[in-house]
Amino acid sequence: MFTARDLLYKALDYDGFWNTSKKMKTSKPSRLRQLQLEKLLMGFGISKTNAKSQPEKKDNFVIEGIYFISGKSKSMNRDEYLKTLSNFQYFTRGEFISDKPQEMYRELTDRIISTSKSSFPEQSEIIDKDPISLVQLFRDLYGFRLSVYHMFTYDYNKKRIKLFSTVDDYALYLRKKFTDSMDLNLSEIDEILCTLIDPENKIINEVEIDYPVDDLKAIDEEWENERQ
Repeated sequence: MFTARDLLYKALDYDGFWNTSKKMKTSKPSRLRQLQLEKLLMGFGISKTNAKSQPEKKDNFVIEGIYFISGKSKSMNRDEYLKTLSNFQYFTRGEFISDKPQEMYRELTDRIISTSKSSFPEQSEIIDKDPISLVQLFRDLYGFRLSVYHMFTYDYNKKRIKLFSTVDDYALYLRKKFTDSMDLNLSEIDEILCTLIDPENKIINEVEIDYPVDDLKAIDEEWENERQ
């Protein structure tokens, strides 16, 4: 059984290490994770096939999103931009949120406004007028969450150097102690990310989505041993 939290953590696991180079992406552990992610994304209805053309209409005016890609000077509309993304990028950049009924996020939007007003009471007038971009919120929080994941996961838990080193291992111990202390705040961030992924709190059955159940741990260990 899978929830949005499983999808989030699977994405971080893949994006945090197995998606970091062409060589890594073509490895057996990475390819299995890609397939698992593909099944989970489809299970939660996250696919570019669900994308809607914008512009959106607001107060009788048509507002068309403008997109830019680093290294390219020409702007694009949303349809052109989405063609440059894989399904996984469509997810990590939060674009899938634009293609869900926005009323599903009303409770979260109200929470964002309420918390913002409590934290920045002097900005209440601006907060009332400022549009809430949940796509931007997801992209920012996912990027931050990924940077935290980079900070310790594969240094400490999957250390490449097998021999003990007093200085190296003590430094890793301190770093992990620090990141463990962040768990409380990370849990709040994860909660928001999961709400954005699936505001309906669905539970997905692995059989329904034909989820690959290969022994990932054994495949990772085999890959590790081949690298020695």
